[in-house]
Amino acid sequence: MRTSCRSMVWLSVWSVAGFLPLISLRGESNGDGAPGLYFRGGIGPEIAHKTDVMEFFGPSSGTNVTYDAGVRISAAGGYQFSRYFSAEVESGILYNSIKSITGSPSTDAGLANVPLLANAVFHIPLELNFVPYCGFGFGGSTSVLNIDHAMIAGSALEGDDADLVWAAQAFAGFRYEFNDRVGVGFGYKFLATGRPSWDVFSFTSGSSGQLQIDKARTHSFLAEFTWRF
Repeated sequence: MRTSCRSMVWLSVWSVAGFLPLISLRGESNGDGAPGLYFRGGIGPEIAHKTDVMEFFGPSSGTNVTYDAGVRISAAGGYQFSRYFSAEVESGILYNSIKSITGSPSTDAGLANVPLLANAVFHIPLELNFVPYCGFGFGGSTSVLNIDHAMIAGSALEGDDADLVWAAQAFAGFRYEFNDRVGVGFGYKFLATGRPSWDVFSFTSGSSGQLQIDKARTHSFLAEFTWRF
């Protein structure tokens, strides 16, 4: 499936827009953990682990990809069943510029993940309106690769492509609740995905082939905002 950077942005926008029906609903105030709908958004820096190239026009080894620090934008809509538990659906975008590829003298490329996850969230209500939380989520992620210029094993590459892989995350954080509806806080998320594969074009050989990298591992640190309905 061919795509572009513009398609990647629109994919993220439509994923987040999918939560708007939740925002339009009105329920009872969720004071003191009463059941109700909520929306949560977050933004912050994201760090991606180095990944190995597993396949490049055939099995490959000895080539790895490193990334610049990136950004994660997150949006979730869910339902709080009690003071201690809620379930939600989360999407957003994680983006990193590719810093270097082994053997590539210059690299102009980027990698994005657009996850769609079902999360279970466990809350620990404390005095003074502080609420620590933790949880986990499972689902899938669209991994989008954009290469304007890069080299692997002496081949000059260009191309845009996307692949759908499994995704899972664990997270923890806390929020401060100003009142029954509004809260702000800080969250940490660890996201892992399966191995994505993309079609790339080699100028050197004049042909297309498969590029596959190892599983993604990312750490995100988010400032978060919560609104209950």
